[in-house]
Amino acid sequence: MTPRSILFVSIVALLAVALMPLGMALAQEANPSRVLPDTVQGGETFDVTVNFTSPVDNFNAIGLTDLCPDGWDVILDKAWCTPNAEFVKATGNEAEFLWYGPYERGTAFSALYKVTVPDDAEMATYAFDGSVEYYTGSEGPYSENITGSSQVEVAGEGGTGESGTGGGVWWIVGIVVGIAVIVAAVLLVRRRRT
Repeated sequence: MTPRSILFVSIVALLAVALMPLGMALAQEANPSRVLPDTVQGGETFDVTVNFTSPVDNFNAIGLTDLCPDGWDVILDKAWCTPNAEFVKATGNEAEFLWYGPYERGTAFSALYKVTVPDDAEMATYAFDGSVEYYTGSEGPYSENITGSSQVEVAGEGGTGESGTGGGVWWIVGIVVGIAVIVAAVLLVRRRRT
């Protein structure tokens, strides 16, 4: 190696060691992740949960904003959050949460809200989009997009309300029509035998 290349390698190594704590600090994230059901029905109300963890001590001024599809309604409650949120706001299809802090590194956060699918929602796949913004001490704001589940499929229309009970009356109509067809076929076969 030439003296010039040794000097270059030494400077790069020195800078890498000197900047390592900064790089490690930048790698710390809250990692917000959303949990959604895979499929829902029109008219159904279901839970959405966003989980994240305080990446450092003095984690504060934490704001979570999550957007549902247009025309879908959200319901929030401070008590549905862990730790309890200081402020929640539902505006149409937007859910907002705020925690003041400060919180210690490793504090687990969970924000739950309910979403109601319109009765007349078309069968399709719908997207959710959101982020968490926060400060560490007086530094920030830092912003992270919510990962995890970002889509939900509406598989039918006319649900009856709470999650898991959807389906509406159309499945009943289908059963009644099916029974009527079977009864008509049996009567037709009996009539031809006599």
